[in-house]
Amino acid sequence: MSALLSLERVSKRFGFRSILENICFSLDAGEFVMLIGNNGAGKTTLLHIVSSLMKPTRGTISFRGRNRKEHLQEWLHIIGSLSHENRLYGDLSSIDNLRLFGTLYGVNELNIKIDNILKQIDLTHVARLPVRNFSSGMTKRLMIGRIMLYQPKILILDEPYTGLDQHSFHWFQDYLQKFHQQGGTVLMVTHQLELGLELATRVLVLHQQGIQHDISATGLSVNQCSAWLEE
Repeated sequence: MSALLSLERVSKRFGFRSILENICFSLDAGEFVMLIGNNGAGKTTLLHIVSSLMKPTRGTISFRGRNRKEHLQEWLHIIGSLSHENRLYGDLSSIDNLRLFGTLYGVNELNIKIDNILKQIDLTHVARLPVRNFSSGMTKRLMIGRIMLYQPKILILDEPYTGLDQHSFHWFQDYLQKFHQQGGTVLMVTHQLELGLELATRVLVLHQQGIQHDISATGLSVNQCSAWLEE
């Protein structure tokens, strides 16, 4: 069976500066992969390439054994991306943000799903207030709710714990666990090694522009991960 996603000799350069060189790894359905590396290692760049926000300078990306470029729309409809950047419309309410996003993705029974999601992310009481007035935790929950609208098969997460308050953190960790238990696939960048290891099945270490370690997360310790980052 073909991997859900495969990167073969993927590289990225900005001018004369090389960020990633000959990245090779596959992502199978149902995996929870934690990608770690020092600041400036290229983790966010790699996630942008995986999520199609950025094109590689060279290399091949395959989706279920097919060239991803030829099936890009299908790919975009099964992934959900989340970063520490706020990509919501601050002047719009939660309802309007969700409605706009759901309309773009052609979500059926949109109003019903919006009501259900607002309950799940505990924002019903502020559903009609402008998002610019939200706390960082509320904003992050709404960003997650936006992804939940179309039920992606893959989550691509860049420092998702950033800005979460205690209430939002516990809810989000529970959401990730349930998503994975139900067969979802996750590729996550985080500096919160202990939290990542609670959920991850596999760890990739990005160092010196390439994948230096690719190992099962079973029995892996925070100290070992930290040691790799100090190499």
